[in-house]
Amino acid sequence: MGADRSRPSAARGVSRHHRLGVRLDAGATVVVTGQVAHHLEHVLRLRLGDRFVGLGIGGEARAVEVVAVGPLTVRVGVAVELGADPVGRLEVWVPLLKGGRTDDLVRQLTELGATRIVPWSGERSVVRLDAKRARDRVARWQAIAREATSQCGRVAVPEVAAVAGLPTTGPGIFFWEEAREPSRDVLATLGAAGDIAVLVGPEGGLSATEAEALVARGWRPAWLGPRILRAETAVIAAATLALHALAEGGY
Repeated sequence: MGADRSRPSAARGVSRHHRLGVRLDAGATVVVTGQVAHHLEHVLRLRLGDRFVGLGIGGEARAVEVVAVGPLTVRVGVAVELGADPVGRLEVWVPLLKGGRTDDLVRQLTELGATRIVPWSGERSVVRLDAKRARDRVARWQAIAREATSQCGRVAVPEVAAVAGLPTTGPGIFFWEEAREPSRDVLATLGAAGDIAVLVGPEGGLSATEAEALVARGWRPAWLGPRILRAETAVIAAATLALHALAEGGY
């Protein structure tokens, strides 16, 4: 038989923080409901006496302790200072991809630390979305980003923007097989600025016309290397390189 989680046990310190979807006032006793409660009780299997950092609906972070389960009830304690995400903002322009690959990229980019994710459609994109399907997909991707944020222990949920076309303003870096400048050299200058936007083309790649338009709008082309990468591999490689440049303040 499984353990009775409604009975007191030696309190466990739970290092991760969790969004509770309710206001957390110091000293209050709060009942957590809905999907949040289900996840904490049945997936993470919190039990009486467990302690963790709760994130309230107003953005407040407080130490909380489970004082009852079924329904999940927590006692709110003192405010907690959470470490911020790594310095610098990373915006990633993600091509619309077939199947569930865009879903996977949103999850992985959230785990890596992207600040803003912009799904986009280009001249050679295979996937085309009408207005309703685009709105539905963005809502789905934002939900995936929220879930991944909670699972990986991040503080801030990245924004998933509306499906867009080619960026109209820069600066930024686009990764293109025709580029001549290595990504390291381009990132060395843009990383020092503290914010980076990166763009990867769809399965069919970027056209020469799109590349010219990006350059005219302040974007710089960069080369990822001699190998032919799948679009989703290129996105993760680009984001990882950009995050490293941000952490180093430029290489």
